Amino acid sequence: MGKSREKVTNKVSKKPQGVLSAKLKKKIRDVERLLKRDSLNGTTRTENERKLKALKVQLANSSLNLQAKKNAKKYHMVRFFEKKKAVRKLKQAIKTLEEAKKTEVKKDIKKARKSVKFCEIDLVYTIMFPKNEKYISLYPNPKDEDKQLTSTPQAKAGKLASESLRREKRKEYERLIEEDKLPFTLEDVLAGKTISLDSEVLTAKMEQEIDAEGEENGEEEDDEFLEEA
Repeated sequence: MGKSREKVTNKVSKKPQGVLSAKLKKKIRDVERLLKRDSLNGTTRTENERKLKALKVQLANSSLNLQAKKNAKKYHMVRFFEKKKAVRKLKQAIKTLEEAKKTEVKKDIKKARKSVKFCEIDLVYTIMFPKNEKYISLYPNPKDEDKQLTSTPQAKAGKLASESLRREKRKEYERLIEEDKLPFTLEDVLAGKTISLDSEVLTAKMEQEIDAEGEENGEEEDDEFLEEA
């Protein structure tokens, strides 16, 4: 009985996403066929071109959100433990800075501030790393790192790619901190408050990319054609 119930649950959870994607793909095909007609007047063609773009945004967002859910489950534990470690390291760095300020030794204060900044970036990384992407560990196991170095060329290339992406993400989050553009405060994180970054972040990002593409083509976008996926 237990196994049978489990199978039914899995099917139900997957069906809505599959149905949504199938419907969106069908609508996209219908609009694309319509746009192939030479008899369309200018207004109708423009409206359907915008509709097609909106449908593609919805489909892309649907795929992004599905991947985000899969990754959230797959990398939940590693992100959880790395966030705890990052919080611990930042609290220690802040404490060290406070102690350095009491000594009034400029060299120590400068070093402590640099450490706090580094730890802040680490913490933001564990929270804001995109859930629709494979999570690149912030604190990889040194033994695993050594194995990759003595492993196949593909493994070495993968290690280098991971290091490059990690640096890229850290620079991005450093900029957000400096420009005060984080969607949460580090004080709230250190206080143990729950930080929730939902799929709207993914949706907004994808819509911005589509809008930018339209601007390059000299088109004006109309939000009335955008629907929530």
